[in-house]
Amino acid sequence: MKIEIRSAEQFNNLLDALAGDIIDGELYFKLYKDLNQNIENYHREFNQSRTFWGITRKALVDSTLLRLCRIYDTNTKSLSLFNLLDTIKANLEIFDVDSFRERLRDNPFVDSLSETARKPDIEELNQHISEINTRNPLVKKFIIWRHNILAHKTATNVVNNIDVTEEYNITYNDISELLARATNILNKYSGLFRASSYSTQAVGYDDYLNILNAIRYRLDSR
Repeated sequence: MKIEIRSAEQFNNLLDALAGDIIDGELYFKLYKDLNQNIENYHREFNQSRTFWGITRKALVDSTLLRLCRIYDTNTKSLSLFNLLDTIKANLEIFDVDSFRERLRDNPFVDSLSETARKPDIEELNQHISEINTRNPLVKKFIIWRHNILAHKTATNVVNNIDVTEEYNITYNDISELLARATNILNKYSGLFRASSYSTQAVGYDDYLNILNAIRYRLDSR
C-alpha cells in the first residue's frame, strides 16, 4: 500500500528510516556470523565468558529478525519495503531529472549525474515488488514464521504442540537472502533518487577482536 507523501523531502525521510532497519540488520547478522567463525580461533577466550557470548550471539540474531519483521511487514500503514515500492510506483515524478537536479544542486557533479536515466524502469520496479511481496515463496515463509513465532507465539500451536518450524523453517541462508534482497532494492532507488547508496560496513565493526585479543593477552601473561 502506498504511503501518502507530499514532497521529495518526505520520500527522502522514508528512505533514511527504512535504511536504518536494513543496514542495522546487515551489520547485526554479519557480526553474528563473524563471531561464530572465530569461535574455533578463540575457543579459550570465548570460554572465559561463555554465558555472555552466548547471550550476545542470540541477541544479535533476535535484533536481525526484528529488523526483518519491520522490513517485510505486511501492515498497510507501516514503513515496509513493499509499501515503499508502492509509494515509488505512485510517485514516479519525484525521480524526474529536473527534480533530481534541484535536490543535488550543490553537488559539483550534478550535470554528469543527471545524464544517467533517473526515473525507475516500471518493469524492473514490478519485478522488485514481486520479489518482496507475500506471493514470493521465501517472503511468504518468513511472514508465516513472523506471525506464529517472532511477533507473537500462536497460542493454539503451543497448546496443541504444533511446531510451525517443521514446515516453515527459516535458515541462516534465508536470512542472508532476505537482507541482501532488501539492501539491493534500497540502494537501487536511493541511487536513482539522490545518486548515493548505503554502506553495510561500519567503522570499528571488528572491535570485538580487540576484546578477544585482550583476553588472550591476559591469559598468556598469566
